[in-house]
Amino acid sequence: MAFVDVHAHLDFKDFDQDRAELIKKLKENNIITLSNTLNPTNYEYTKALYENCDHIHVLPGLYPQDAEKLTNKEFESYISYLKEHESDFMAIGEVGLDRYNTEDPKLWEIQEQRFKALIELGIELDKPLIIHTRKAEERVIEILEQYVQDTGFKKFDLHCFSGKKKLIPRIKALGIYCSIPLIVLNTQSFQLLVEELPVRQLLVETDSPFLNPSKERNSPLNIPQIYAKIAEIKGLNQKEIESILYRNFQKFIL
Repeated sequence: MAFVDVHAHLDFKDFDQDRAELIKKLKENNIITLSNTLNPTNYEYTKALYENCDHIHVLPGLYPQDAEKLTNKEFESYISYLKEHESDFMAIGEVGLDRYNTEDPKLWEIQEQRFKALIELGIELDKPLIIHTRKAEERVIEILEQYVQDTGFKKFDLHCFSGKKKLIPRIKALGIYCSIPLIVLNTQSFQLLVEELPVRQLLVETDSPFLNPSKERNSPLNIPQIYAKIAEIKGLNQKEIESILYRNFQKFIL
């Protein structure tokens, strides 16, 4: 059994000075990390950084703002590449919709078209998806509801979900996952999310190097703190929560 961080960015320059030491410490502390990427170039770069690390898994992603920038030919090429190399990755992420950083409805349409295409790729390959949504939470849930209804595919994780409280029952009904970040230590909305969702729908993330309540660089080494907070909120002991969350991860990726 291991601790699992399903959403980090270990390619960021924040880790350039001590990347080798971090790799060593993650292995020593039995922490599996899924390093999410933002576009095809970022995916290739990050794969090269961690090609010999069996406890760090690099995921191909397409951040919403990066999705806007690709030509149709570039996007289709990326999809084809991922189909040909599906054995190289265990999940797809991060992908999704973002109406905070993009205000043009025409670009929202491009984001949505490509998000749906990536969901369909995940369904075709039976690969889970780690989803970014900012100021577009309800629309993302609407899209996921349609795919779950039409296909029964439920391997979706809402990364760092910060949508309105009224959306939580819809997430619960879908039976999909939410990954809980380190800011659950001091943020009431994430504590409420843990309270409201069944423990079987929880995963854990750091979004490293971001989202450290101390404002210092975040890293997957902080993952045990999130496990402890979830255990506290759910009234479970540490070993129970470690077992449950690892089973959740296995169900998510298998």
